[in-house]
Amino acid sequence: MMALAACGQRPPEYAAIAAQVPPVRPGLARLFIYRDYEPYESLSRPYLYLNGAIIGISEPGGVIYRDVPPGSYLISIDSYGVYPNQFKTVQMSAGGTYYSKITSLRSWEDGNDLAREFGADTFVVVLIDPEQAQREMATKWFFGGY
Repeated sequence: MMALAACGQRPPEYAAIAAQVPPVRPGLARLFIYRDYEPYESLSRPYLYLNGAIIGISEPGGVIYRDVPPGSYLISIDSYGVYPNQFKTVQMSAGGTYYSKITSLRSWEDGNDLAREFGADTFVVVLIDPEQAQREMATKWFFGGY
């Protein structure tokens, strides 16, 4: 019974562990990606990508981070719908910290028959100002980083 209860535990809120997150390692840049918990919008858990490589899952109400070498990165996400300027490219410098938010546009119709027929999700990547991101991330669940 206790094992089943442990399976249902949520991760800690980011604010509770923020001070324990290690600093960016020398020569790397850090990218935080987060998403609001919007159960009436979408509870899908699509893959997140940097330059086409899977880096994690976009959890509703969650935060993750990834440390990467400096460079230009296309942040993208699995999405049935297509939206103008849906994915973002960011130039990351060593020692820098960058923030991206995933938004869901369930009602967006782009002519995609699957999206229209089944209400499939359209996800958009938004680059966020550090101060705003830190405020918004505080109440999100922390799913880790590397």
